Amino acid sequence: MISYSKIMYAFKDDEDISRYCDPKDKDLSTKELVQSIYEKLLEYDKTGECEFYDLMVDDILVGYGANYKNILVSFGVNKMFRKKEKLEKVFEIIKSKFNGNFESYMWERNERAVNWLIKCGMNKIESNIENAIKLVYICH
Repeated sequence: MISYSKIMYAFKDDEDISRYCDPKDKDLSTKELVQSIYEKLLEYDKTGECEFYDLMVDDILVGYGANYKNILVSFGVNKMFRKKEKLEKVFEIIKSKFNGNFESYMWERNERAVNWLIKCGMNKIESNIENAIKLVYICH
């Protein structure tokens, strides 16, 4: 079940988050941005093929993830846990939610997430969506 409070927790105290999000949401407060993310995920959830999950590292909630089929559509990690060791574990959790290869689309302006996903082994490929970067993870 999609959780507004877990999305809010993931972005708590991240005053810069609107600089990385959907360009349409660039002027929103954190609370308004979380509402927008929540509403978008509810749309995915209507298909019955959306998975919303907790990102738990060492039995501590650090954020959330959301997948649609073989696509990582959204994730967030609380600012306190954005450290190399924790983030490596976060990506392992994300990978474990897919049965093989997966992809993600990130806004070009979301350099933080794009760079992190590339460091985790995802590859940038051509995207057919304006202002979006397509990333793929190929299982080895």
